[in-house]
Formats: sequence, structure tokens, C-alpha cells
Amino acid sequence: MNALDSKRVSAPSGPRAFVSAGALVLIGTMAMNLCGFVFHAIASRRLGVADYGSLYALISLVTLVIMPATVLAPVAARYAAEFGAVQDDSHVRGLIAFVVRLFGYIGLGFIAAGLVFAVPLARYLQIPSWEVPVVGVVAAASILSTMLRAIAQGAHKYESFAVSAVAEGVLKLVAVGALGFIGLTVFGAIGSFLVGVAGGLALIALPLARHYIRVSKREIVWDWRRILATTIGAGAIAFTTGTIGTVDVLVVKHAFGAHDAGLYSAAALGGKILLYFVGFIPAVLIPQATARHARGERTRYALGLGLAFIAVVGVFGVLAYRFGGLLLLHALYGRDFDAALGLLPGYGAVMALLAGTNALASYGIATHRLSFVWPLVLATVGTILTFVLYHPTLQIVVDELIAGNAVIFAVVSLALAVQGLRRAHSV
Repeated sequence: MNALDSKRVSAPSGPRAFVSAGALVLIGTMAMNLCGFVFHAIASRRLGVADYGSLYALISLVTLVIMPATVLAPVAARYAAEFGAVQDDSHVRGLIAFVVRLFGYIGLGFIAAGLVFAVPLARYLQIPSWEVPVVGVVAAASILSTMLRAIAQGAHKYESFAVSAVAEGVLKLVAVGALGFIGLTVFGAIGSFLVGVAGGLALIALPLARHYIRVSKREIVWDWRRILATTIGAGAIAFTTGTIGTVDVLVVKHAFGAHDAGLYSAAALGGKILLYFVGFIPAVLIPQATARHARGERTRYALGLGLAFIAVVGVFGVLAYRFGGLLLLHALYGRDFDAALGLLPGYGAVMALLAGTNALASYGIATHRLSFVWPLVLATVGTILTFVLYHPTLQIVVDELIAGNAVIFAVVSLALAVQGLRRAHSV
């Protein structure tokens, strides 16, 4: 049953409700990200360059593993929003039960994989094998937390979303700060990360359970064709954004010494600040382009504004890294990571190109132009294979990422332009 087939009841709407909801989501997300940067600042100072490289590799592995949540979270949010729009709590509870069951099993699979593959993964990453199973536990908690937050957003539980996100960030800081006074190790740092994720999971699961526990559960009939159409473009974007910036960290941790891996990790995290700064563009671009497309109006104006903003921020960001990068490195890590300065502008350029690709692909989804999917996936795979097979120096890895992301941006642009021209000629 689709929620829209039920009797309609007005959901919270209007400018005030929209601004209030957006503010809560923004506050929660920004607070969690800010706490994340402070977490890395504390951990890098306490651990030193070599051990910080190990920690960042473990966190990158978690990011890579939970990529399916990035693809499926919008689907869960959309279903929850449809059910919430008609106050169909029975189907929302059915959705929660399905998500907990499915991703609970997936989480158990992560934990089992962490135990089974602990030794080979540890050898590849040049870390102690007992650190790998913790990654499985962190991934299990992270993927379930991400999916439940998506449901909370769709069901207009924005306060619960914000509390969960803020708690995750704050608890990470409290844990890593407390351990920092008694002697922080890599295991303690990833354990602190787990404390934050587990706390955030608890504070999204409890309010959802409290609200829906007394509601009778109704099973959902899934429209898999619709789900596939919704997620194919998002899946391609998630694949690119989930692998660029994580796989390279793991390859560097395997192929280079511990000190070099630590420097590369510092440059990678510093460069990603640029991506976070323009990360809101797709969230603004998609509804704008979707509305214009639905009315039969030109959509290129919205895309042009988004890309122009990314370009301006990207140019100034790379220049800021080039001439003021030491200030950023000192603020985040202290003076032990100064040698990462040469990598920082290049990694910033990679993130600017990635942000541009993300905006283009989001525009493609909004205007139902999905011809970009295979070019995006193939160009991403080509980029990854390039630095996996050839990585003599850290700078060459960064250069390969710049070239690869430039190609990715170009092929996505070309695919969207060709599809747009074909549509124009067919009208």
C-alpha cells in the first residue's frame, strides 16, 4: 500500500515550518561535522603522524563500507515522508521494523566480516589485526543510525534528528578527550569514534521507539521498479563521492610508510573542508531544477549558479590552501604535519572538482537525465585503477586524482549536454 492512497491529512508546511526544519537539520549536521574536525585535531596531536595515519585509514574504511546507506537513506526518507504526510503511523512503524531488521542483519555481517578478514586487512593496511573488528562494529552502528535518521527526517522528527547528530559529535569529543589525558592509542581513538556513533544511534532509536511502539505495524508493499528508478542516479553519485577520498587513503596506507600515510591523511581531511563548504549546493539545486523542469521552464540557470558558486569557492579555496595552508594545518594538527602542505592545494582542487561533478549529477537526477550514470561510474573506476596500479609518490597520487576528477567532470558534463540536445531536437 502506498501512503498517498490513504486519506490525506495536512502535514506541517509553510515557510515557517520549512525554515524551522531546515535549521534543525543544518544545526545538527554542522555540529556533528564541526565536532568531527575537533575530534581529528585532538586525535592527531595525541597520536602523532604515524598512528594518526592508521586511525584515518580505519575511519576511511568505515566510510567506504557504509556506502549503501548513502544510496538507500533517501529512499527511506521519501517513504517516511509519504506516510507522514497522511499521518499513517502504522506504515511508518512497518518501515522502521523493516529497516532495523534488514540493516541489523547487514550490521551483523559487517561485524562477522571484521572478524574473518581481520588478518588480511591488517596486513594490507599495516596495522594490528585487533583494530579491524572494531571497524565492523562502528560500521554496523553507523549504517543503522544513518537509516533511522533518514526515517526521522521523512517523518518530520527533526528535533530527534538534530539531538542524535549533535550527541554523536559531542560524545566522540568527550571520549577522545578523556582518553587523551590518560594516553590515547589508535584503538582508544577508534573506540571513542564508536562511543559517539553508538550514542547517536541510541538517541535516534529511543524517540522513534517511544513514538511508534504502541502503533500497530503494517507491512509495506515495495515498488521495486520505482525504488530502482529513484536510486540509480543517487547510487552512481554515492559510488563516486564514497570512493574518491577514501580508497586513495587506504592505498596510501598500504603502499607508503606510516609517516607518509599520516601526512597524506592530514592533507585529505584538510582538503575535504572545501567539499563540506559547498556540500549544500545539490540540496538547493535539486528542488529548484525539479520545479522548473516540472513547469517546462529552462533549468540551466539554476545549474549555472550552482557551478559558478562552486568554481569561485574552489579557486579561492585552493589559493587559500596554497598561501595559508600552514595556518589550517597548525589549527587542525599542530606543527608535526607541516610536510603535508605541498599536498593540500592539490587535494583541495580534487574536492572542488568532485563537488562540481556532484552538482552536475544531482541536476541530471532532478531533470530526469540519467545518461551520466555509466560515464560517471566508468570514469570513477578508471581513476581508482590509475592510482591503485601506479603510485610512486604521494604527489603523483594527488595529481592522478586531479586528472581523474577533471575527466569525470568532463564526461558527466558531455553526457548531460548530449542528452539535453537530443531532447531539444525531439520536441
